[in-house]
Amino acid sequence: MTVSADRLAEQFVLPPVIASGSALPDAPAGAAVAVTAVTGDGVSVEDGIIRLAGLAAVTAQIDVAVTEVVSGANIMRRFAVTVLPAAASVDLLAYSRTPTSQTEANNADVALSMHLALGGADGWAPLNENYGIFFPKTSEPVPANGPDESLIRSLRDPHLFALADGGYGIVATRVARGGASDGTQASSVLFARTDDLLSYTEVGMLDLGVADGVNDPASVWDSAAQRYVVSWTSDSGVTNYTTFADLADESTRGDVRRGTIAAAAGPSADGVADYATGNALPIPAETAEKLQVRFGPIVNTSAKVLDRVTVAQDAAISASDLPERVELGYSDGSEATRAIAWNAEELAAVDTAVPGEYTVTGTVKQPEYPTPFADERADPSVFRYEANGRVRFLMIATEDLNLNPVDPANGPHMPIRIADTIDDLSDDAIAAGRNVEIDLLRAGDEDAAGNVMTGCFWAPEFHVIDGKLSILFMPCYDGDNGRPDMWTGRASIIQLLQDAEGNDLDPAVPANWSRAEPVVRADGSILNPVQQISLDMTFFQDSGTSYYAWQMLGAIYLAEVDPANPTRLATEPVRILAPEYAWDNTIAEGPNVLERDGTLYLLYSGSTVGDTYTTGLAMAAADAGADLADPASWTKLNHPVQKSGMFNGEWQLGTGHGMWSSDEDGNLLYVFHARTDHNGLTGRDMFVRRVHFSADGMPVLDQESAEEVAPENRAVTVTVTVAPKPAFSSS
Repeated sequence: MTVSADRLAEQFVLPPVIASGSALPDAPAGAAVAVTAVTGDGVSVEDGIIRLAGLAAVTAQIDVAVTEVVSGANIMRRFAVTVLPAAASVDLLAYSRTPTSQTEANNADVALSMHLALGGADGWAPLNENYGIFFPKTSEPVPANGPDESLIRSLRDPHLFALADGGYGIVATRVARGGASDGTQASSVLFARTDDLLSYTEVGMLDLGVADGVNDPASVWDSAAQRYVVSWTSDSGVTNYTTFADLADESTRGDVRRGTIAAAAGPSADGVADYATGNALPIPAETAEKLQVRFGPIVNTSAKVLDRVTVAQDAAISASDLPERVELGYSDGSEATRAIAWNAEELAAVDTAVPGEYTVTGTVKQPEYPTPFADERADPSVFRYEANGRVRFLMIATEDLNLNPVDPANGPHMPIRIADTIDDLSDDAIAAGRNVEIDLLRAGDEDAAGNVMTGCFWAPEFHVIDGKLSILFMPCYDGDNGRPDMWTGRASIIQLLQDAEGNDLDPAVPANWSRAEPVVRADGSILNPVQQISLDMTFFQDSGTSYYAWQMLGAIYLAEVDPANPTRLATEPVRILAPEYAWDNTIAEGPNVLERDGTLYLLYSGSTVGDTYTTGLAMAAADAGADLADPASWTKLNHPVQKSGMFNGEWQLGTGHGMWSSDEDGNLLYVFHARTDHNGLTGRDMFVRRVHFSADGMPVLDQESAEEVAPENRAVTVTVTVAPKPAFSSS
């Protein structure tokens, strides 16, 4: 055996997972390969094609002879592979894109990440609307005093491969924000792993032992040698490879050698917009289905047939006797319900004096809110307000005329709207005379300490704290130049006053609210001693404990609070979430929390307030034993849960600062802003959406109208049976 024969042999690798019908990798240049034995129920190799006769995956053993053509030397290699049935496997493409523009949601912060697409009869179908799914973290932890833009990282040339333990690995070239070299490309690759392709763990940078450039990295598990082979191309175009027994341990690295690993070659990807580079591998169909649930559209597929209603002869009947809601089924196996509006004429035609069967039709209630709902209204909040025996809806937002929320041309103010229905909170309702907007605060009003508030009134939110309707918001004051300065802003609170009997006064009257007071630390000191500014404060409760969460130093902080003393924290602030990725980059702000089925869902926003604004999500267990002040209690998605993209056929850009709410029928709402030029203005506008939860428990914030309720399922019917009175007889 010659050294060159041994080197040629190690360049031939069978991937650990192969789909039936796949061809053997090409032989290395200067070598020939031949399969000498196959062990595995139903597995065969004929004419270079690996086939599986059965319908279930099989672990097989394939022996291959690699022969050096010049010397005739043979090297035997024995590979352990899992062969997937063709009908139960799907090709998955992992790739980065060529950046285009923010208005196409494909700026460098988005394009330079790992995207995924599923293969099918019609070609590749990008997941997540061709938006990134795996993003690298900052090169160092986000500093305690705030994000550092120079630490933001992106990637190019991602390569996805099967790990020996059944998960998946990614190697990629890490780059600085925007795509320039960050210095690591000379010698290293980024390595990450995932068990399910849904969430990812970044292991770190892997040094390959060179200094002449690492381009187009790839990796494959070599079961014959029980090691990973990592290959790449140098800056001068030379193809190299090395080996690792453990990709997380650089001490297991072998020598660097020249040669090409055919098993790591990438495909073309015609049909994927702005495709740059990538590779494909087969995955089980059930894994593809989970990816489709998380990153594909979820559409309504069924409406449950309503149970018939029986009423006694001569009894009264009303809409309350009919089913209130219909159960809807969705393509991912999830379910939801929607209220029904029954046809009043048909209901009135049910003659309970005459026994028999009657049919009443109804319509699934699916209000289409105006888009935008309110112009130049950012950081919006809609609140279901129950007081004094009456239910109303309150709306509050940041004035954002022409994207100037500090000192807008129409004067800084804090506008609220009050209505009996959510639709009557809209601009359309105001234009039609069904509502008016009220300023609770305006520039020139004094806070509780007598200081004049001159601007901002940012991110106001309604909450009930200790039984009192409250607004958390950030006013700001004049700076050194005599104009409103956002850096003077402090997270503050006002509360609605009550009468002697404990009834709420009218929230539409500014004088019925307490004067603004800043929220301070337990010792009375300022929340943010570094930059002064604190904002976007929200309130939530879990397992009997009350919390504030807010933004300062570009990150989300949390502390406990006693609702009876809402201007003072009960514990020290703790940073629970910082912007770590290119998509949230320099800021994490606007937290808002929902508890659902034992999980806390914390929405937050990242990136700047323009077209690149996005919505992230972190989750924690709603559990009395959970320490919510421990950042490890929160699981943060690597990708945004809502981002710029198409909705109902129109572009929405800069989605963010969303808040949970509910409508008249108890449906969960998501209220947020997006950047538009509506009415010729350039600020952020308010939108209102219903929320769906997928089968894997993730909120779907952009479910389109036809996806929420399919047109064919919007009409429902119920059979009403009028039962005759029982006959009486005398004996």
